[in-house]
Amino acid sequence: MPKHCIHCQTPLEPSQEASGFCCTGCEFVYQLIHNEGLEKFYDLKRDEASAPLRDQPFQQYDFQWLQDAVTQQVEEEPEAQTIEFIGSLQGISCIGCVWLVEKLFLRHPGSIRCDIVPSTGAIFLTWKRDSLNILDFARELQQFGYLLGPARSAQKQSGEFKQLGGKLGICGAFALNGMVFSLPRYLGMKPDFAFANIFDLITFISATLAMLVGGSWFIKRAIQGVKAGVIHMDLPIALGVSLAYLGSLVGWLLRYEALMYFDFVAIFIFLMLGGRWLQTAAVERNRNRLLEQTPVPLSVQDAEDGHAIEIDDIAEGTKYQLPAGQTAPVASIIASGSADFSLEWINGEPDPVHRSSGMSIPAGAINLSDSQAVLTAEENWSDSLLAKLIRPGESSARSPLMETILRYYLAAVLIIGIGGGLAWLLTGNSLPAAIQVTISVFVISCPCALGVALPLADELASGKMRTLGVFIRRPAFWSRIRQIRTIFFDKTGTLTLELPQLVDKRELETLDDQAASALAQLCSRSRHPLSRSLMHALGIRGQQLLSQTKSSQQNAHSKPEELPGLGTRFLDAQAVTWSLGRGGWDGQSDAIEAATRAGSELRRDGKLIAHFTFHESLRPEARKTLLALKDRHPHILSGDHPDRVQAIAKNLGIKPELVHPALSPEDKARLVKEIDPSGSLFLGDGANDSLAFDAAWMTGAVAGRGLLEAKADFYFLSNGLQFLPKMLNLAKKYAFAIRSVFTFSLSYNLIAVGICLSGHMNPLLAAILMPLSSLISLAIITFLIPANTRSNDLIAKSSSSL
Repeated sequence: MPKHCIHCQTPLEPSQEASGFCCTGCEFVYQLIHNEGLEKFYDLKRDEASAPLRDQPFQQYDFQWLQDAVTQQVEEEPEAQTIEFIGSLQGISCIGCVWLVEKLFLRHPGSIRCDIVPSTGAIFLTWKRDSLNILDFARELQQFGYLLGPARSAQKQSGEFKQLGGKLGICGAFALNGMVFSLPRYLGMKPDFAFANIFDLITFISATLAMLVGGSWFIKRAIQGVKAGVIHMDLPIALGVSLAYLGSLVGWLLRYEALMYFDFVAIFIFLMLGGRWLQTAAVERNRNRLLEQTPVPLSVQDAEDGHAIEIDDIAEGTKYQLPAGQTAPVASIIASGSADFSLEWINGEPDPVHRSSGMSIPAGAINLSDSQAVLTAEENWSDSLLAKLIRPGESSARSPLMETILRYYLAAVLIIGIGGGLAWLLTGNSLPAAIQVTISVFVISCPCALGVALPLADELASGKMRTLGVFIRRPAFWSRIRQIRTIFFDKTGTLTLELPQLVDKRELETLDDQAASALAQLCSRSRHPLSRSLMHALGIRGQQLLSQTKSSQQNAHSKPEELPGLGTRFLDAQAVTWSLGRGGWDGQSDAIEAATRAGSELRRDGKLIAHFTFHESLRPEARKTLLALKDRHPHILSGDHPDRVQAIAKNLGIKPELVHPALSPEDKARLVKEIDPSGSLFLGDGANDSLAFDAAWMTGAVAGRGLLEAKADFYFLSNGLQFLPKMLNLAKKYAFAIRSVFTFSLSYNLIAVGICLSGHMNPLLAAILMPLSSLISLAIITFLIPANTRSNDLIAKSSSSL
């Protein structure tokens, strides 16, 4: 049996190995790719791990923003013959993904060009005007597991990652110049050689430009850190490179070759920038995996005249419209009509609630009905609980242990360097010789090995987690995760799956095509969690039946009609009424009555065809995972009803005293602060977890909700939670690898400093020792944290596949 998902290559839980798929979404897309004759995708993918799809292919996404963007472009350029679109694409992981998306686009009539940048997720499309329906393409991409979104903000595109890339390329040229024009001096070039002064001048200019372009970046960050009371790796790098440059400048002016480390300065800056770029690239890539999504509308429409009201301007008494699928920004009263709302995102209760005219809803309630609701605000936006929850918290990526080590390291280097120089001066040696000893200590003691090895260790460890569907978002993650003593779990959507699970799939399997097609139509546009669960369970059969339905002539009255609090119904081409709703509803009556039994019923002209029951399902192997984490004292913090929470906790084997139900967002944050604020990991998925996120030492988020991913130290897309024990075990390996590198670095520095204090260190020897120590450090990291063989470099794969 396969050990990895056939489609996404995510490691399978034992209970999933029989099917070969980690989720229904991956199984659906796998079959869809083969049905469409696109199997080459898997040849190009070559076992590259990607994120599990879960129910993404079956969800209803609002692509109105896309239609508005195209319409605006058409209006602004009425004479243009082509339309150009720049956006973001979620789900790209390999050259196979690039090939598949391009193939899907180019087979549409009127398509011209499709360009994708895998590292950033950017997509550029060009098509003939009035020849291609871009919304159809967006929905097709969604079915294949890719989500089209607006272009990322210019601010993020021009951030630290982009700056480092530019500086790295420029400093690479300076480093090469420094090496080339220093080499003749190392090979015995005489000082009176005709071009000797020119070579030295070029080396000086190269080092100076490297300092201005790259060295200034470390110096600026080191100064900022010192002002903030934080000591990080940039400080010893900035001190080492600054003192090496100043000493070299003195040596050049005094014509004292033993002080001329210009080539060292240029090469060192290039290597340190390379290490930092590698570290930043990993974080940036993980951030780019998800589209920028906002769970709260930036504006709402006035219910009277339809004009836009910015959420900051919402005040008590404002009457506004809440479209289907959107989140209420403030506590409100239903002004007219009725609708079903999900409160899970705000209080953790999974069951939707029905609200009619005059009833209130809290801020954060999501409109599940197919039509917009008219609401009256009960509070100002600034006073809303939701405003407090989405307010950015103070996150920290500091590693106290690393700060302590660097503090002692810097003190030792300064004392030894200055003390060694003074000792030479006091023993009757010349001032240049004393300065040479001091500068050589500072130069050779620069943490060049650690500056390159640490980013590599971060990338290797983070790469392993990516194959498990886990994406690290913050630096210093691996040094901080080892300090976790307590793990807090939200219940709904974190310990349990997002959607309720169908108890008996045989109810679906026994439906004939007519009934299954009707069920698919009833579920396809519904946001109700039970409908989404049924659509998910129908899988590829449901999608095929929907395609057949769309391609055939339909009765004008066949569009499903949603009755909030009851269900959905429609009239098919044979004038048969199909309905899906609460137990006891015959599909004919519009009167809201109490459900006669749990679950939902499919009826044909009022006659019961099938009864579907659901249950709140734990994530795969959740009990096994929590048992493996018992030494971390797992707690459950939930806003759900005590009976539900206690039942889940009992199934998971969690002690009653570690279970905390019926909590408000403030209660969750308070408990985290009381129990373990400095060694806690909180895993959550909804806005009601936001304050607890701010209180916890480290945080992890279930991806897909659009809020907590941006605040979390990591987010995950895997169905199970077994990555947690693996992450903590990997942190131990990471710590051992770093300790090994520190041990080597300490040994190397002791020997090198001994050479410096004896006066035998020179620029040539330093130029040999520095890269040699870095190579040994990299070898140690690579040996102790082996690269994952299932994850190869995308560029290498691209070149070998094309």
